[in-house]
Amino acid sequence: MEIYIVDGTYELFRAHFGYPSRKTKEGKEVGALKGYINHLQSLKKNYEYLGVAFDSKVESFRNDIFKEYKSSRGIDKDILGQFSLAEKATELLGITLLSMDQYEADDAIASVCSVFKNKNIKIIIGSLDKDLMQCLSNENIAMYSTRYKTFTKKQDVYEKFGVYPKQIPDFLALVGDSSDGIPGMRGIGEKTAALLLQKYENIENIYKNLSEWKINFKGGVRHSNTIYENYELLKLFKDLTTLRSDVKVPSSIKDYSLSDINISDLSKFSDKYQLNINF
Repeated sequence: MEIYIVDGTYELFRAHFGYPSRKTKEGKEVGALKGYINHLQSLKKNYEYLGVAFDSKVESFRNDIFKEYKSSRGIDKDILGQFSLAEKATELLGITLLSMDQYEADDAIASVCSVFKNKNIKIIIGSLDKDLMQCLSNENIAMYSTRYKTFTKKQDVYEKFGVYPKQIPDFLALVGDSSDGIPGMRGIGEKTAALLLQKYENIENIYKNLSEWKINFKGGVRHSNTIYENYELLKLFKDLTTLRSDVKVPSSIKDYSLSDINISDLSKFSDKYQLNINF
């Protein structure tokens, strides 16, 4: 049994940059929406159980604890108006929609993984977001890149970054994540972060052993001073990059079964936005 969970926010952005502009007679941009719908229709042909997660319409709880979170992300107004339409299209296509106030798509996906990871159900996450790599805790969970047509599993994370999935929040806290506005620790790159985490497992142990490793690592004195002086900030970054896996999501595989399409409603939606949906 297999369930495919789409990172809807990621896929809509991918469609926005990957599909040509498309406007209705009234001048509304729907190019990303059209590409997104095409993607969902292709998934429906191959998967019996589907879910789509979107970021909350209101700011994430992460903005409450770190005002700069995702502050560097400029969102094109042309795509901004298509999110609610994409959510509507998801439901009209008979696919389970996951969207919770103050939580991001990644939190919903992590929660789905938590619910099903020990139930002998394979989970495929449709995304390229490295935050989600922390979900790859066992061999039943994989990420799939619709852009590169490649799968990423637990061992692939280590081969790429030198850390295991459970260490991704520590890794991102150290090196930063520019797409989310998290600066990380100045001067600490991926190689140094990986070496430290390979030896000490997490940022807490790195901090406890500052005096030991600062003389054994290249640039150790400088790096250890950075962590010592910014440890509270480092812990905050880890909290920001740690996905919440306790968001309430449907807990039965049947909840992700494809529903019957309301042809009348879908036709009206297709006509209104001149999408030419085939169903």
